[in-house]
Amino acid sequence: MLAEVSAELVDRPCSTEEELLAHAAGADALLTLDEPITARVVAGLTRCRVISRFGIGVDKVDVEAATAAGIYVTNVPDYCIDEASDHALALLLAVARRLLPLDRAVRRGEWDTPGVAGPVHRLAGRVLGIVGLGRIGGRLAEKARALGLEVQAHDPYLEDAELAGRGVKPVALDELLRTSDVVSLHMPLTPGTRHLLDGERLRAMKPGAVLLNVSRGALVDEEALAEALEEGRLAGAGIDVFEREPPAAGNPLLTLPNVVLTSHAAFYSVEALADMRRKAFLNVTQVLRGEPPPYPVNRPRARTAR
Repeated sequence: MLAEVSAELVDRPCSTEEELLAHAAGADALLTLDEPITARVVAGLTRCRVISRFGIGVDKVDVEAATAAGIYVTNVPDYCIDEASDHALALLLAVARRLLPLDRAVRRGEWDTPGVAGPVHRLAGRVLGIVGLGRIGGRLAEKARALGLEVQAHDPYLEDAELAGRGVKPVALDELLRTSDVVSLHMPLTPGTRHLLDGERLRAMKPGAVLLNVSRGALVDEEALAEALEEGRLAGAGIDVFEREPPAAGNPLLTLPNVVLTSHAAFYSVEALADMRRKAFLNVTQVLRGEPPPYPVNRPRARTAR
């Protein structure tokens, strides 16, 4: 794809601002995953016309600085929709059906379902609350309804009529937390959503509820979540993302028996990765051709040469 626009791919690990400034200053385009594309880095990009992210979220990119500099920021907004919604559903089933404790018990030679699993409730008829009914949250709603779950949602970017038209009950965030048996987070990480579920909101959740997070770890105060789980206010959690990745050895979530943890794996499938790479490169090649990218996050003014 790059050969079609006479571009050369230079693959370099750049985990710091200094490395980015040293290696990427003269690049016409950046392809990035988790590198810190800060305002300082953007200011040092003398030729860059597009910053293309391998994925959905752009919380590691200073979009405002890029826009002011005339640089497109792009993503792959329809990346891993089925994979992430499948993963959220898998975490829900693993927690609700107590799969991991039962598996470990069988391996130990124990055969005592009620004693190992504790109270297990039928999913049909229970309430799933989805925070953020975008592509992934919306697909999860479809799959959850097939299991008999009642679905309600809160999304500050959508009108109640649109939520209702998609087959979910629109509710305010506080009501969703108070009335949902399962809460699943599908929000981007922004200054306004960091620790969206803090200690106060976790205490407001329905007693015995389950929390799922396949979005961004910093949406949840992890210490407050561990406390709620240890005290039994929440029945369990399925967590794929952490504030620090990999999580520190002392993270209290690592020791709790009522938590299912995965390694930021909700995105993963062979098909999703191939599709994501193709679309991330397409964003770059379109801009280098002088055309708008297919998946822009911003609308910058034309860049002037420096």
